[in-house]
Amino acid sequence: MAEIKSTIDLVMEKTKHLTLSAEERVEVQLQDFLKKVPGFVKRVLDGGLAPEQLLDEIKTQPQELAGRVRREVAQQLSQALDLSEKSNPLILVLEMLVEPGWSGLLAEVKRCRSEYQAARGGSQMQARDRILTRLAAAGIRGSAVVAKLEGDESWEAEDRRRRGPCETRLEALRAALA
Repeated sequence: MAEIKSTIDLVMEKTKHLTLSAEERVEVQLQDFLKKVPGFVKRVLDGGLAPEQLLDEIKTQPQELAGRVRREVAQQLSQALDLSEKSNPLILVLEMLVEPGWSGLLAEVKRCRSEYQAARGGSQMQARDRILTRLAAAGIRGSAVVAKLEGDESWEAEDRRRRGPCETRLEALRAALA
């Protein structure tokens, strides 16, 4: 009577000649690392991972992956980048990863972000004063009254107008990294 083999024995017998080539192993390593990058980006934004630590993680990758890893990390960082101050750690990492083809674009984005943030700060104060004046005219006043800018159409329109030029520069940086 024939010997009954388990499923695992059959699979092992059929696949014993299959192995990954060197290129396939490198590609698997790259894909494994790239799956971790969104988590790294989130941790950098949350302050749980210093930019230098992210660079150390990148440096642990094999030499043959270094260029691809840097480009992929830079691309994912640029996708998470916005005009708010919470993105400052991402700018630091991008500066450390900078390459000649997009260093000028990064400098433009940084300059535009700082101009936008400065202008936004001043206009926020004006918009708050305007809202508080309207509320006071309606009889709502006091130290507990706080102006809420979200939902104020004039503030949001002004903010979109200021944000426009910077968003186009940011999109140019993202396109250069893609």
